[in-house]
Amino acid sequence: MPNLKSAAPNDTPEILPEEVLDALARLVREVRFGSIEIVVHDGRITQIERREKLRFSTVAPLRTG
Repeated sequence: MPNLKSAAPNDTPEILPEEVLDALARLVREVRFGSIEIVVHDGRITQIERREKLRFSTVAPLRTG
């Protein structure tokens, strides 16, 4: 995987921590349909959120009562 860099507030490039790169790579491999959101505070990744959709090939009627 290439070295991804983020710009710090003072524009000094900083290599992302291995923990972040590993988490992003794992999430991209695991998500079939959805999105991955990266939350940044003060030029640093503080959180990664995964939103995933479940897709069904058939439509089942809803049960009532």
